[in-house]
Amino acid sequence: MLLVVVSLASLGARVGGLGDPCNSPCNTAGDHLLVFDEAYYVNAARVIAGRAPPAGAHYAGDPSGDDPNAEHPQLAKLVIAGSIELFGDGPLAWRLGSLICGSLAILGMYALTRAAGGGPWLALGASTLMAADNLMLVMGRIGTLDIYALAAMVWAATLYLRGRPLAAGALLGVGACAKEVAPYLLLVFALLELLRWTVSRTDAMRALGRLVACAVIEWGVFFALLAILDQIAPPYDPVAGKLVTGGPFGHFAHMVSYAAQQTSPHGPTGIASYPWQWIFDYKPITYLAINPVAPSHTLFGIHASTHFLGMISPAIMLLALPGLALALVQLRRRRDEVGALALAWSVGTFVPFELQSLFWSRTSYLYYMLIVMPGIYLAVAQLVARSGESLARSSRRAATRRAGFTLIGVWALSVLIAVIVMYPFTPWPS
Repeated sequence: MLLVVVSLASLGARVGGLGDPCNSPCNTAGDHLLVFDEAYYVNAARVIAGRAPPAGAHYAGDPSGDDPNAEHPQLAKLVIAGSIELFGDGPLAWRLGSLICGSLAILGMYALTRAAGGGPWLALGASTLMAADNLMLVMGRIGTLDIYALAAMVWAATLYLRGRPLAAGALLGVGACAKEVAPYLLLVFALLELLRWTVSRTDAMRALGRLVACAVIEWGVFFALLAILDQIAPPYDPVAGKLVTGGPFGHFAHMVSYAAQQTSPHGPTGIASYPWQWIFDYKPITYLAINPVAPSHTLFGIHASTHFLGMISPAIMLLALPGLALALVQLRRRRDEVGALALAWSVGTFVPFELQSLFWSRTSYLYYMLIVMPGIYLAVAQLVARSGESLARSSRRAATRRAGFTLIGVWALSVLIAVIVMYPFTPWPS
């Protein structure tokens, strides 16, 4: 019941002001503002749906029916394009898929924790942290790709832990067709199997078989589905002014080539940041800021007050490293599947970004942490739960126990305050 409350509260927060911000008067779809990278993905979806983006916008003038955002797979953009066909070219169509996937991810967080052996309260805690994280709230209500991949990853991991590696691989392949970061989860599975073997000497050959089967299915589904998507919305390269050829393998090569060109050899500039800085919540990104009291010259006459801030909840990140440290210590003492999963997920999804930055100067941004955060939510939820259990069993004086529980309560309150203060439509001070 409480999970339903958390899920509905999150959905309500993400639905609130869905059509804002908007020019005044707000009469047409073009009066609504796109937020952050919606400028790429929504306009690409418009082209796919046969609707021309506004003059001067990204992909305006590109061939109708093609996907001019060929550097990413088409699946999420096709969902947006289908929504535009059903509901018209407006905010509901642009963001409906993200709303659904955000809710699926929160429910999946609960299922994932339970699949790892966590109790219902621990699972509820992890899901609540996901629902209360500002980064998740913002990314779960705007029309971008990452939330689609995250939802698929969380449920694929749940299937894997439930002993269904083939189904996990298939779902992961679908997620990769939303955004190509989803296969990082294969590294998570590999690390999880390694931790299992290290602690309890599980059957290494069976573990390897699960991993290989999952990986083969994942890549098979990815390329098969990509081939279908290429037929529905052929990938188009606006720079070259021609379609991307070579079938799904040629399209994948185009994605890899494009990503390889996104580098910052002299260090990150603007909103970019090094991956190691994400751990300290460094370089938050202002996706969109509207202050009707003092509008900028380009955002005049737009309402309501808006501050879309791409930032992880500071209260959650405060306990991220302690939570992972506790998971590591507990893992050395006894088999702890939840802690092992938290470690494997955090490391397996984070390290690829760090390696790309270190060796190839790959440009990266704080919002990439969205797919890393499930591991953090697990680690933090377990740290708080274990702290509460230790205090309850402690033989220390009642005053000491009360002080400990008070600290936990203050931290929980700070999580709630953070999500309220950082809410995208928190009114600006006059």
